[in-house]
Amino acid sequence: MFPFTILVERIRKPKSKKFIVVFSLIMVLVLIIVGSVWAIAPPSSFGYVTVCHKAGTPSQETLILRARTANGHIQHGDPQAQCADPLPGTAGGVSIDQTKGYFVDEINDGVYWVTEGLYQVMFVVTSEGVIVADAPPSIGNKILEAIAEVTDKPITHVIYSHSHADHIAAASIYPPEATYIAHEETLAQLERDRPFPFGIFVGGGPVPLPTVTFSDNYTLNVGDKTLELEYRGVNHDRGNIYIYAPEQKVLMLIDVIFPGWIPFKELAVAEDAPGFYQVHDDILSFDFETLISGHMGHLGSREDVEIQQEYFLDIQANAAQALQTVDFFAIAQDVGFENSWLLFDTYLDAVGQECADLTLAKWQGQLGGADIWTFSHCSVVIESLRID
Repeated sequence: MFPFTILVERIRKPKSKKFIVVFSLIMVLVLIIVGSVWAIAPPSSFGYVTVCHKAGTPSQETLILRARTANGHIQHGDPQAQCADPLPGTAGGVSIDQTKGYFVDEINDGVYWVTEGLYQVMFVVTSEGVIVADAPPSIGNKILEAIAEVTDKPITHVIYSHSHADHIAAASIYPPEATYIAHEETLAQLERDRPFPFGIFVGGGPVPLPTVTFSDNYTLNVGDKTLELEYRGVNHDRGNIYIYAPEQKVLMLIDVIFPGWIPFKELAVAEDAPGFYQVHDDILSFDFETLISGHMGHLGSREDVEIQQEYFLDIQANAAQALQTVDFFAIAQDVGFENSWLLFDTYLDAVGQECADLTLAKWQGQLGGADIWTFSHCSVVIESLRID
């Protein structure tokens, strides 16, 4: 209350008339700005306000603010608010018919893909039935609609690419009598006890357990079509497999490559950083032309893999440089040694920011989301370089 009391006293004094006039003009201007923003971008159902300047202007910014703090931001600015870069053209996807809610298309000779714009599914129409890989809850029953749009043959085989619920937790929509195939690690993950039901946070629910598992390689022949399943070690997740259609030159590997974008935060939540780096070479060892990567609204290519590999090679080099150049003891002089976690958090943030700055000097605006999660990727790579 002390500053407010001073303000009241100043207003009461006759010599403060000039102050009152200036103060009143400022408040009127603030109210006009706030009212204009509120009219253009009213609070969302979650209590947020979006403030945007016209794209292409020097002051372009996109801010998502809590409604109750929007006024304060407009008056004073908010150094914690994040401004998102415009997305590059490479980040675009296929056009989704909103009356259907999905897109389905043939890639080559009976191999199809389905997307709702964020997740992807592969299915193969054979002379004896349909093989389908994955079941993201975000697409759900629309997978069945997409298959029915192409063929009336039954689903005879289901493949789980890996154990994560956001990719397979809708698998209960498939026939229970189908053959369910996965890596043995995926079965182990699905069998383990959980404090909450499988898929509770992403939708879906309990799924049929794999009835066929393998450790290294498995060849699936159904009618006139062949798929080769292969496991080359931990990358994104234990049990994350390559699903390869050699005749059609289509490869499916989930949660590693994000065509046109950088991966999801923390190397797409990869369980093993060195395995994540290696997986790029492993992908390129396949003779493929089209990559089904599991996310976003378009397919991938060999070039997409090479671009992402180059991005992460740069991050590795920049992380190493940042570790060598950011002065730990200079930071310690400011922060002190008493609170070790505060010291290391401050130091690692500084190293991560140096790595991100070096990386974004080349990649900002080249891949979707580079401005959002490059720091996160740098942080994981830094820790891997320090301890792996």
